[in-house]
Amino acid sequence: MDVTLRSASPMLDGRQHKMATILENLTILAVEDIEASRTFYIDKMGFNEYLRVNGWSFLDRGSLNLRIGHCPGIVPMTKCQDHSLIIQANVDDANELYKEFKSKGVDVSTPEDKPWGYREFGVVTPDGHRFLFTEALRDQ
Repeated sequence: MDVTLRSASPMLDGRQHKMATILENLTILAVEDIEASRTFYIDKMGFNEYLRVNGWSFLDRGSLNLRIGHCPGIVPMTKCQDHSLIIQANVDDANELYKEFKSKGVDVSTPEDKPWGYREFGVVTPDGHRFLFTEALRDQ
């Protein structure tokens, strides 16, 4: 597999410049029904709720951090028929996670090996948010 490495410090005006480091990421999702959504993420997708306050639920599973917020009257993602937002999480065993989600009734696509070196499967939540779970394939 051909991999191109990117410099951590960009060249601007012919000089190397320091870049700020992103320390953590958090995905924020708007939902119509906070109770139904948090139940789905906890019971079906195995997330842990570590904070709940003022219409917000903070969730994590491993290094995947979500904040879901109660937003009455929003157009739900189920009505947005594009894929302009997909949350990707790299996992250590895509097949096992697929089996776990499937056994809990989660809407999942079948895992597929992709030419870019990953096994991938997708999840669509009842709110219509899309997740892509990927596992790096070992060189063969």
